[in-house]
Order: sequence, then C-alpha cells, then structure tokens
Amino acid sequence: MNQYQFSAPPLSKTNKIILIATGVCFLLNSILEAVGAFNLLSILGLSSSGLMSGLIFQLLTYPFVEVKIMGVLFNSLLLWFIGSELESLWGTRVYVRFLLINIVGVGLIFALMNFLFFYGTVFYSTPIHGLTGINFAILIAYALIYPNRQMSMMMIFPMRSRTFCWILAGIEAYMALFSNLAASWAHLLAMGISYLIIRFQTQPLIKNVLNASFEKKKRSRSHLHVVKDEDQKPPKFWQ
Repeated sequence: MNQYQFSAPPLSKTNKIILIATGVCFLLNSILEAVGAFNLLSILGLSSSGLMSGLIFQLLTYPFVEVKIMGVLFNSLLLWFIGSELESLWGTRVYVRFLLINIVGVGLIFALMNFLFFYGTVFYSTPIHGLTGINFAILIAYALIYPNRQMSMMMIFPMRSRTFCWILAGIEAYMALFSNLAASWAHLLAMGISYLIIRFQTQPLIKNVLNASFEKKKRSRSHLHVVKDEDQKPPKFWQ
C-alpha cells in the first residue's frame, strides 16, 4: 500500500448514521430557532450543569448538535474521508467503541473539571457540542497510522498528516489558554485520549475494551493483532 496516496473512501455505515443524526439535529434546531422556540443546544449539548440536573443523555448526544452550516459541512466531509477509512481498516465494532471511548471520556472529564474548578461560573453552564472533537480524535489516530500521508492545511498548503495534527494541536492549545474557549479544552482532551488509545493499544485493558476478537469484512473470523507501518517505525496500528 502506498502510504503517500490519499483518496476519499466510500461513506461507511457508522459515519452515515452519525451524519444523518447530525443533519436532523441541525435542521430541527434551525426550525426551532426560526419560530422562536427553545434551542437544542441547551438540551442536547453537554454541560456540567446539565449533567448535575440529571441530563445524563448529554454524554452521548452532544456531538450531534451543530449550530452553523459551515460546521456541518466541513465536519461532515472530514468524518467521511478520515473516519470511513478508519472504520474500513478496523471494522465497525472497534471503530464504534473507539468513538464511544472518546465521546464519553471527553464528556466525563470535561464535566468533572468544570464542576471542580469552575462551579458557579459561566464555564459551568457553557455546553460543548459538535463533531469537531470526534474529528480531532480520528485525525490523531489517522496521523499515527499514516504519518506520511499528504494532507492540506486550509486546503492550500500540503504537508504530512503528523505535521498537520501538530499544528492543529498547537492552535487548539493557544485558543484554550489565551481565548478561554471551553470547546478547545474538550478538543485537546479528545486528541489526548485518541493518542493514548493508539499508543497503548497492545495493553490488555485497551484490547479488551475495544474487543480484540471480531469478524473482519465478513470473510473470516480472526483476532485483532498488531502490525507496523511500511517503514517499520512506530506507532503500531490495528489490522
């Protein structure tokens, strides 16, 4: 396989469901705002105040709430291109569990930190939302698996995928520290969790959580094992 060549894969089953759910939430939220009703973000977005009020479902619903059309467009394209290739590589079961670990993990840590350090402030009730966190997680995984694949910053400047992700991480860190954006902290959490999963995937705990035995592409039942990339350098990845 040529690690340097990239082409858009078919939209996978899991990502199709995610994009449909996101589109429905976006349209519903737009209609509710147009008629002067409530905002879905206050209900489905994730905030510490919401969780403390008993809205536990926010841990699963917050990625599907997009409030801007450009966010829907670019996040959907990125999830399609990168996420679908990872699902094809890992299989649906492992891919879904990878996403769930990131979504729930980010949500719990973010809510706990806000409760402990920002109780009663605006951050305590500010919800996080959208597919950006998921996309940052799969970008980190993609860059660890295919570090030399070519990607484009702002669709103009070509660079290696690992360089692209380092730049994104730097931008998010700057925004988190100097712009006080709650979402940026959540994005950094997603990137960190993704890195730890890929980096320590051979550890028994992570292998068991991701279900090390699964049916791959309906051809034969095999066990999840680890191989190296083409130039025989870390990091390792699932296959």
